[in-house]
Amino acid sequence: MNEARGLRRPLAVITASYSGIGAELSKRLAQAGYDLVLINRDQDRTNKQLRELEALAPSISVIGVAADLSDHQAMRFAASQIAERHSQVDVLIHNAGALTDRLVLSSQGNDVHYEVNTVAPFLLTEMLRTQLAASEGAVVVAVGSSAMKMARRLDLTGLRKPVRFKKFAPYAQSKLATAAAFRALAADYANDGISLRVVDPGPAKTSMSNSPALPGWFRLFRRFFALPEAGAARIYEAATAPRFAGKSGIYIERGKIARLPASASDPETQKRLLALLRETTM
Repeated sequence: MNEARGLRRPLAVITASYSGIGAELSKRLAQAGYDLVLINRDQDRTNKQLRELEALAPSISVIGVAADLSDHQAMRFAASQIAERHSQVDVLIHNAGALTDRLVLSSQGNDVHYEVNTVAPFLLTEMLRTQLAASEGAVVVAVGSSAMKMARRLDLTGLRKPVRFKKFAPYAQSKLATAAAFRALAADYANDGISLRVVDPGPAKTSMSNSPALPGWFRLFRRFFALPEAGAARIYEAATAPRFAGKSGIYIERGKIARLPASASDPETQKRLLALLRETTM
């Protein structure tokens, strides 16, 4: 990222910011001098976080935008609110994630794993493209998961609504789809100087890692997981570290660029996935 922006502070937009990794990431960005836009469902919890961040870093600007990231209309309205206030976005971090132990459908009739974990990063990035392009070297980071490797292949027919819901499988599929989509879109966004990256923050002691939607064996290891601060550090690094400067379409795991699963790298699969995402968001 280019640090020379005159008198303007860099702006970061973050989804799901008021708890766990998102809360720690927001603090880190605030302390680094970023103005912040926080996108969350719960306005009361967001307002509480705004007060905490203003006390932590009085010189920055922090605003909250309410949106259900499984609702396309709500996302479009949120993006329009951001565009009205800000002509440039320097960092966009898709931290929000959905993990359920049963099939839950969005207002569009799609599985919420697909909507929140895959469609939301795709749609919100596209809606803020003008603001990202106006920055000098904008970076978009989607929070991924090594759990995507549990999906043997990307099942495009079941992304929108699994034929048979198997606990944790839609989560793994949706994270694999996001990695594939960001790889597929990287070249196009590079034309506007925008880098797309996916990062695995690693297992952390958050509410999600204690979810009944996770396999029992996974929760048994929770006491060994890192604190949210460690995951936040990895995401911050993915967005700002000089060693990743200019790199796009990459997947970062344990602080290093890692290979994507074969199905996420397949050009034909990527082409079909982008067609599905565009159809979903029409």
